[in-house]
Amino acid sequence: MVKVRKKKKKPQIVTYIILLFLTFIFVYPFWQTVVLSFSDKVYANAPGFKFWPPEISLEAYKKVFSTNTIFIGYANTIFRTAVGTLITLLITFCAAYTMSHRELPGWSPINFIIIFTMFFGGGLIPTYLNLKSLHLLNTRWVLILPGAAGAWNFIIMRNFLSGISREMEDAAKIDGAGVIQTMTHVILPLSKSVIAVIGLWSVVSHWNAWFDSMAYANKNNLIVLQMVVRRLIDQGENLAASGDAMTMASATPTTVRAATVVIATAPILMGYPFIQKYLVKGTMVGAVKG
Repeated sequence: MVKVRKKKKKPQIVTYIILLFLTFIFVYPFWQTVVLSFSDKVYANAPGFKFWPPEISLEAYKKVFSTNTIFIGYANTIFRTAVGTLITLLITFCAAYTMSHRELPGWSPINFIIIFTMFFGGGLIPTYLNLKSLHLLNTRWVLILPGAAGAWNFIIMRNFLSGISREMEDAAKIDGAGVIQTMTHVILPLSKSVIAVIGLWSVVSHWNAWFDSMAYANKNNLIVLQMVVRRLIDQGENLAASGDAMTMASATPTTVRAATVVIATAPILMGYPFIQKYLVKGTMVGAVKG
């Protein structure tokens, strides 16, 4: 019996070792970024792995917050994330609730048109010209409205709502509830998990977006947080290439970029644990039915 137990424990030990190794691979790059952001010039330029700085230095964060660019980027990113997520959830939920009723007239062609957008797009130049004709260029709405409705989010939410028993809607109608009342008082409370999933995807998408800001809203007062990070990366590479990186007294382009990355990712990391419990449930239930 003792030999049998030892044989069963060996594969578990191997599994734990592999999981620890994979955890180190995924966690260490971010941890090194955090360490670099609090490192001085000498330790940041030293080769090798970095696990903890010998002396905590806040010079990189002082340089990041010394200009208004980071605050402008934060304000624009928070605005597009909050407003964009609310609009996305509103449009997606209303469309999914409507299309969860297959008896809707024209259900098949409408569903085909929505799915069609997943495989074909207009391209960058036609999209630019379209946004220009709508007078959305160099406005905050150009960062929100073009991506407000997504076919993938619609499919996930529609499949989830289709799994809710139709008897609950019938009972609400018998009690005198209309379509809006049924949707908001019956279906909406039962859809918290899938709403949390779509909301999380939308928040992460808006928070990490930078290309649309560069292409459609490139004014300094409309810059988003990720564009700030990109500019700092480009500036750091230019300084390093010209040899000016060594002239900085207490911080380097590497530590400044690391501090900016930590500032940009900290809100997502702090908010993710509160929504994680809905993530698997909402995704799996929404993807079961076709």
